[in-house]
Amino acid sequence: MGFTSAREQRLWILAGSCLLLIYSSLYIARTVTNWLRDANLLRLVVGGSFLLAATWVGFGLLRSRPGWRVWLALVAIAAGYAVLLSRLELPEERLHFLEYGVIGGLVFAALVERQKNRWDESRESQSRRAPVWPAVGAFVITGIAGWIDEGIQEILPNRFYDLRDVAMNAAAGALAVSSIWILDLARRADEGPGDRGHNP
Repeated sequence: MGFTSAREQRLWILAGSCLLLIYSSLYIARTVTNWLRDANLLRLVVGGSFLLAATWVGFGLLRSRPGWRVWLALVAIAAGYAVLLSRLELPEERLHFLEYGVIGGLVFAALVERQKNRWDESRESQSRRAPVWPAVGAFVITGIAGWIDEGIQEILPNRFYDLRDVAMNAAAGALAVSSIWILDLARRADEGPGDRGHNP
């Protein structure tokens, strides 16, 4: 099974690189987290990380010149994230939704690209297809990646296995995939039926 395009290859490499970075930082993450907490900087760093991610998404959307439905969907998604994250007591727990949200989003994009390139249909027909299997695949792959994360922590002397974290990793991927899907639906609605066939 080879890559169907250079873009798919880049997405898989990026997803793998991000996951490798997460795994390789597991040992020192607790030490860094404790230091930031003692310095009263942990909440600031976590909040700043989400702000940077939101800024990156915002600039990406600006480049595509979205319509009002996309912006409305983005505000709703941001509000949903804010409510969810505010219910987590520990700031470091919120990082699960950033780390595995990125992984889930990249895997989903790679699987959508692969599915699109393997179809022998017109672009107009493709545009009507919901990316159900890429979404399911991204959820499963992200869930497995998050479970491996906790498995690695089980063998580290300064970490431990936590099923709650496994669930949060999977939820982070599912939430990211759902958010991307909603934004795509909003984009298609803004474009109108006459324009969908002209967009890859």
